[in-house]
Amino acid sequence: MLRYISEIWIPVIFIFLIISCLEVGEQQNNYLFENLSSDKTGLDFSNDLPTNVDLNILNYMYYYNGGGLAAADLNNDDLIDLVFSSNLGKEKIFINKGALQFEDISTNHSFEGGENAFSTGISIVDINNDGLFDIYLCQVGNYRNLDNRNKLFICTGLDENNHPVYEEKAEEYGLDFKGFSTQAGFFDYDLDGDLDMYLMNHSLHHNGTFGKRSSFLNSVDSVSGDRLYRNDGISFTDVSREAGIYSNVIGYGLGLAFGDINFDGYPDIYVGNDFHENDYLYINNGDGTFTEDLTNQIMHTSRFSMGVDIADLNNDIYPEIISLDMLPEDPVILKRSEGEDALDIFRFKLGYGYNHQYARNNLQLNKGNNSFKEIAAFSEVHATDWSWSPLIFDFNMDGKKDIFITNGIPKRMNDIDYINFISGNEIQYKIQFDQLETKDLGAIEKIPEIKIKNKFYLNDKTLKFLDAEVLIRNDKESYSNSAIYADLDNDGDQDVVCNNINQEAFLYKNLVEEKTYHKIKFEGPGKNKSGIGTKVIAYQDNDIIYYENYTTRGFQSCMYNDLLIPVSEGKDLDSIIVIWYDGKWQKIDSPVEKNLLIKYTEASGNFDYQSIRKKNNIKLKKITSDHNLDFAHEENPFVEFNREPLIPHSTSSDGPALAVGDLNGDKLDDIYIGSSKRRKSALFFQTATGIFERSTQEALEQDSIYEETDARIIDLDNDGDNDLIIATGGNEYRLTSQYTTPLIYWNNNGELTRKPGVLDSIHTTSSCILVEDVNNDGFADLFIGGRAVPWSYGEVPESFLLINDQNGSFINKTEEYHPDLSHTGMINGGCWTDINGDGKKDLVLALEWDRICAYIHNGDSFSKQYLSDESGWWNFIQPVDIDNDGDTDLIAGNLGLNSRLKASKKEPVRLYHEDFDNNGSKEQVLSYFSKGKEIPFSNMMELHKQIPLLKKKFIYANDFANADLKEIFGKDKIASATKYEVDYFSNAVLINNGEGRFKTKSLPAEAQFSSYHTSSLVDLNNDGLQEIFLGGNYYDCNIQMGRYDADYGSILFNHGNENLEYIQPAGDMLKNQLRKIKEITLADGTTAWVIAVNNQRIELVKLSYEE
Repeated sequence: MLRYISEIWIPVIFIFLIISCLEVGEQQNNYLFENLSSDKTGLDFSNDLPTNVDLNILNYMYYYNGGGLAAADLNNDDLIDLVFSSNLGKEKIFINKGALQFEDISTNHSFEGGENAFSTGISIVDINNDGLFDIYLCQVGNYRNLDNRNKLFICTGLDENNHPVYEEKAEEYGLDFKGFSTQAGFFDYDLDGDLDMYLMNHSLHHNGTFGKRSSFLNSVDSVSGDRLYRNDGISFTDVSREAGIYSNVIGYGLGLAFGDINFDGYPDIYVGNDFHENDYLYINNGDGTFTEDLTNQIMHTSRFSMGVDIADLNNDIYPEIISLDMLPEDPVILKRSEGEDALDIFRFKLGYGYNHQYARNNLQLNKGNNSFKEIAAFSEVHATDWSWSPLIFDFNMDGKKDIFITNGIPKRMNDIDYINFISGNEIQYKIQFDQLETKDLGAIEKIPEIKIKNKFYLNDKTLKFLDAEVLIRNDKESYSNSAIYADLDNDGDQDVVCNNINQEAFLYKNLVEEKTYHKIKFEGPGKNKSGIGTKVIAYQDNDIIYYENYTTRGFQSCMYNDLLIPVSEGKDLDSIIVIWYDGKWQKIDSPVEKNLLIKYTEASGNFDYQSIRKKNNIKLKKITSDHNLDFAHEENPFVEFNREPLIPHSTSSDGPALAVGDLNGDKLDDIYIGSSKRRKSALFFQTATGIFERSTQEALEQDSIYEETDARIIDLDNDGDNDLIIATGGNEYRLTSQYTTPLIYWNNNGELTRKPGVLDSIHTTSSCILVEDVNNDGFADLFIGGRAVPWSYGEVPESFLLINDQNGSFINKTEEYHPDLSHTGMINGGCWTDINGDGKKDLVLALEWDRICAYIHNGDSFSKQYLSDESGWWNFIQPVDIDNDGDTDLIAGNLGLNSRLKASKKEPVRLYHEDFDNNGSKEQVLSYFSKGKEIPFSNMMELHKQIPLLKKKFIYANDFANADLKEIFGKDKIASATKYEVDYFSNAVLINNGEGRFKTKSLPAEAQFSSYHTSSLVDLNNDGLQEIFLGGNYYDCNIQMGRYDADYGSILFNHGNENLEYIQPAGDMLKNQLRKIKEITLADGTTAWVIAVNNQRIELVKLSYEE
């Protein structure tokens, strides 16, 4: 099991080593790859795309998607050869002559797209099982002047020069599809021993692709929509409909990859779709059919999904999925480019049945329980610009797979200035009615062109990736599309080749030296000689490395590779398990030979996939329906961004409130659940059988206009029964409204009544209500934390310390206890706990845009103390003695590290609050640093809408993108603005040194994948150490920021000595937005937890632990 300390130190050491390499890279030639020129390799292929009237970016939007690339040993000489497709030119085959020298044999073969061809992806397969590889070439046909079908080139033998000879036979095999084909992939989906084919196609907007998703799903389009072809021996049969594959017109397929997603022995499929259509995750049912299950397993995806890959990045046998998009890394390009949809359009698409999609790369972490967590921002691979092909493989042979990404497009159609130029132009009319003339091609020449470098990311073992750009010798900017990796020089590491537009292909030679490895070649049965679908698990000490043998990955690419397994220096592998595509398996103990030939004929049995699944000791079970707890919170449709478009996130959806306690005097815990505006809250009394019965309370029914964010069940008047007090929020009403006051309901034998006037003078949008006997008079006093000021995010709200007068009223004594307390900050949560061991409980507050602070209880006053040096967006505080040393430590929820926003002391995230346009109301300018430059987070269009004077100041996006904050908003305005800073976004634990001083430590890596908002304590294994039950996620964010949704209920398992291990419990998952977790004792004496979920059903759960 990983320990907390290792989560901290492994990446620190790795980063130090990498930085050292970066600093000495050029001086000591410490490079990873070298880009070799064509005069050294002979790879002089260039996919040249002219600008012409008949076919161009204006009448075919995928004109610059690039050609395909494939790698395989075409002439059986144990050297990997290369096949390039050209969109409009001639395809080429390069025979590997050894030592990274290649020979162009294009004049000697008949492999070409043909007249009026537009070639795209390439696939390699031995389709007739004769030991020679054949080539399947995808085409765009039946469009404008393009009139070709997909082609299948059968290798009929080798000529006298040992070069392959081909004959086209697609029609004979039933694979001559004509339409918008992108890529084909061969795999054995039905495990019958032969290779079937998945054909991915794309679409065009004018094909009628806009509308409700449900209206398209069961339709079939003749030129678009994907196809599944079953291999029936001598030909292939289209079985798409019966197999559950979508073949409709809204399939904009650009990325295709295969893998055993759920490790059940059957190959699954991932398809990346461009534009509004969802990506597809096809789970193989094992009966010849698939279930498209993306929205059940994946919370959000890329928006303009391009290339994809599937491979195991963390060596847990469950492969991850990466999909690419077009979010720029460079701040100038970013601000010149069109961003996400406006909020209303985004929600409109959701209403039409499309999934949550964001225009950035997505890295889906496979949890092995039919769920994924999207972590690209945490891994820092979310923004690589206009990206095409992701390839996951081990660059440096250290046992950790890394990520390579191709980049660039000749014409950036999302450039804001170009969009504005062309949107009002007559050329729009000509495009619509297909009337482009030669003189109109000047409009294409005006489209910005920006070459950028391809990306190499090194894996640091904690799913963080470091940009290795300076470790690439002779690196060049390009428009690179398809790519392959292969050991082209047989030296035991993977080289990389890219197919470029208007530029010769790149060959990156791998420069890693002093490596020890095993090379595995598969000898499969007659109909699958390359062992497609075979799995390999290599064991060394306590580590494993997991591989799957599939050839289609990336973008329009295919690669046949011998498998390279690295071996740690001075050690041998303990064993290798090979699981063939049909479940037969074999084990090789302590392999010695460097080159291993794995034969299918030596395999036997049927592999037990359950045998190597890791056991999870902690289980979560939902028991909600068993106890009749039937309530769903429904958020009201108030959109705070319509009022304040520049805020980073909404403050109006923090509910529901939740309280647990005995309200009817039967010694059983009852449950109160708050509501949003115009919805009814609910009170459930627990019966002696553990069933919860809803109690109708007239007072609660009458107060449905309030929005409730927190609640407590406590005896306020010392009459022997508990009362109910509620904090109200929502941030919708002005502070003069009666609906911004807290609510107290007095209890009379289980009947609640509200006496007007008790707290009517207290107005605030509150986040929390905290109860403590502050003046030690035996009566409960109240602290009400202010969350935000309506219509003015960035202004500090008022908070209140209310002292119980023992007569049913409360006196505001906030200023008497401390002058800063009333306006201490934007409070998200807090608690009363004794942090200095003096026997008095102190007030600890989680602040947004500030540090965690405490008001130390000195008797009749407070003294203010900051408990950390780190300023964050702190959401909650949980007191706990983590290290069992007798003092109070703190768990603190924050934004987490899976965000586009990155904060540090050197480069903080800032908020400027000022009236930038002198209209009498203040705006918010959120800023962050990118490439060392402080830039506004909002794009130009968002700022134009809220601050109209910027329209005159910055007519062109290029000028806006190159301006700094002072140039955009004015030096004087920036200086006069109220400024907030955040330098720390980690979810954290604050360790008490015993004297009320704290050190802040980041929680384990997986506890940084989302924002946390609540927690509870539990000793799962009865060892005297408290575990932490965490709940999080937050959806109502700026669309450019995306939503935080990568937590499904979490446990921090306490091993002592400040070592916390992250564990996601087995069993049921808690998706969605967890706002409150409260422990409850059931009627049978057992412990459970009530989970308040925003805009979803309330849950009742139990946790269990098994050794």
